[in-house]
Amino acid sequence: MERQLTQQSVPIEEDVDLLRLRIADLERQVEVQAEEIKSARADALRYRRYFDFAQIGMTVTSLETGWVEFNQRLCEQLGYSPEEMTATNWVALTHPEDVSLDMDLFNKLIRGEIQRYSLDKRFVRKDGSTMYGNILIQGVYRPDGSFDHLFGFLHDITERWESEKERLALKQEIIDAQKRALRELSTPLIPVAKHVLVMPLVGTIDNVRAQAVLEVLLDGVTKHQARMTILDITGVQVMDNDVTNAIIQAARAVSLLGAQAILTGIQPGIAKTLVDLQADLSTVMTLSTVREGISYALGRLKR
Repeated sequence: MERQLTQQSVPIEEDVDLLRLRIADLERQVEVQAEEIKSARADALRYRRYFDFAQIGMTVTSLETGWVEFNQRLCEQLGYSPEEMTATNWVALTHPEDVSLDMDLFNKLIRGEIQRYSLDKRFVRKDGSTMYGNILIQGVYRPDGSFDHLFGFLHDITERWESEKERLALKQEIIDAQKRALRELSTPLIPVAKHVLVMPLVGTIDNVRAQAVLEVLLDGVTKHQARMTILDITGVQVMDNDVTNAIIQAARAVSLLGAQAILTGIQPGIAKTLVDLQADLSTVMTLSTVREGISYALGRLKR
């Protein structure tokens, strides 16, 4: 009997050892899981702090473009309370003119054609003002590749955008000023006496410059109440049919304003061109030099 008890105790002791090993293994697994849970909680806390206290607007958005969640900064950027934000979506907050481009990219993101995109676009704040923003959109997909949700990041670039607009406006003002200066240099108008104007032309005259000559000349006649206008083309070497007609039209237009046009400085080559083109100069006084033109104009005014 005693021998039988001894023989039966052996397997019982082996079972106890196996049970102890199993318990030890489970304890190790519990410790590992506890560390994993602790690490996951720490990651979640960091994510939550990053999400809640980020200095840029952040959101998680669903397939239907509705908010899954958003941070306080996004509310501040757009001027809405969290409760008001919940009742809207990013399409409604986007400037109407910018919706289509954003939707095109969003649909590509859903189809998996792209995984992310960045875009400068306008938002409409609660107070109706416009906010210029840069958005970065990152798609998140399920294991089967289907779209699940997206992360959105909104950076307010209104100040930078306004500064750029001011810079471009200033640049355009400079360009316009340069154009005006070049126009004045290419079409100078000089009052040499009361009611007498001289416009000396130098270089090549194309259609654009000929139109500028007409505009400046007519403005000058009106501004200075001119009765005599002298177009000196001493420095012009080449004139084609279009430019010749433009000069003649300018002279005729001057006469319609009550002033007389005088054409001076016609060079031999240009004279031949005028003859070949059969230009009608019957309404235009022609003289050799600008000095003769001024002398003639002053004499006419004394009468």
